[in-house]
Amino acid sequence: MRIGITRSSVVTWAFAALGAAWLAVAPAQTTQSPSEQPEASAPKSEAPEPKSATPPTDAELKSFAGAVVEVHRINDAYIPKFQAAGTSDEEQKLEAAAVREMVQAVENEGLSVEKYEQILTLAQTDRELVHRLKRPLRDALSRVWT
Repeated sequence: MRIGITRSSVVTWAFAALGAAWLAVAPAQTTQSPSEQPEASAPKSEAPEPKSATPPTDAELKSFAGAVVEVHRINDAYIPKFQAAGTSDEEQKLEAAAVREMVQAVENEGLSVEKYEQILTLAQTDRELVHRLKRPLRDALSRVWT
């Protein structure tokens, strides 16, 4: 599988990591008014609609959570490199390296990129799935923070 490397790919992966990490730490109920809450709707990614309506298993959600944490870490590591890039060629090389690392991180967690994107897409609209993701995401984040 070949993945197109563009700034939007990196931004999409970064958004995915940030959005899912937010899901992990967001309380089930908040006392903020709707205008103070983080925007729940996200820019639409260019990922295709999920091919299967089969809900992800608990094991897949655990893998997804681990992948999200790693993708977020990789994104954080590349931000200063992108900011310091002096040429378009250097930016393209950094983008390619970042996406390769992110893909590897997802695959190291036992997921395909397609399954990762499917779960991410479902989590944007499926409240039940968001609820199921909270514990695995908290667990994955606690492994990093401890």
